[in-house]
Amino acid sequence: MKIRTAKNLFIYIIVLSVMLTVSLACQPSFTGYKGNPESVQLNDQGISSYQKGAYEKAIMYFSRALEKDPGNPGIWFNCGQAEDAMKRPEKAIDNYNKAIALDPKFADAWSNKALSQADMEKFDDALQSIEKAIDLNGNNATYWANKGLILLGLRKYPEAASCYEKATSIDSGNAMYWQQRAYSNMKASLWDEALKAADKNLSIEPTSALAWGYKARTLYELRRYDEALVAFDKGLALSPENPALWYSKGLTLESLHRDDEAKKCYDKARALGYQF
Repeated sequence: MKIRTAKNLFIYIIVLSVMLTVSLACQPSFTGYKGNPESVQLNDQGISSYQKGAYEKAIMYFSRALEKDPGNPGIWFNCGQAEDAMKRPEKAIDNYNKAIALDPKFADAWSNKALSQADMEKFDDALQSIEKAIDLNGNNATYWANKGLILLGLRKYPEAASCYEKATSIDSGNAMYWQQRAYSNMKASLWDEALKAADKNLSIEPTSALAWGYKARTLYELRRYDEALVAFDKGLALSPENPALWYSKGLTLESLHRDDEAKKCYDKARALGYQF
């Protein structure tokens, strides 16, 4: 199954108005708990169904496995993830709580519970849960990134940036962590730090339109308008139908007093549905 790194937690950049959703981080099938052969087989069938996107079927298999082995925290955890995939965070939390009751040191369950709580906008509760996970394993980059997401939900931007700094120090090759680090620095108006993070993101993932948008935004705020235009054009080459990028390019052109070109960008953004 997977350790989640976000789900329906939506974050917006004011100028770019780009929605950021964070994808799931791959995690091997849960190991460390053994059940009877029948429950293991049912659990494996549940995992297979989950990986195929058949989440209700996965829940059925996990539920049947739990009938055979209700004391197995790994199966409760897997069932929680399937409920999350069905966008039922309350049921997911119930399953994670069952896993935690059986194994209070189950750090992944604490982390997933935190994100389900964040999906319900219970950010203070989510912060407590993710801190439990970090207390159990402070060297897990995913947990620090998850804490950063929760702090963004609480609008604690400098603290969120510190979490992403920690995540990237543990896993410096993860482009998403650098992207989140750039975003949190932007929200904290730490533009030089945001630019460094965006550049690092792009060194790993040069075809990310969102990362180019982040870089462009930071350059705009630093009044490096010509460089910002280059970055916006890079982003638009990758995502030509992105209205927020067109609008933001227009802002930059207007700052350079290139009003006719700016108007064309605004018109393009409006045609693509951007409202301003």
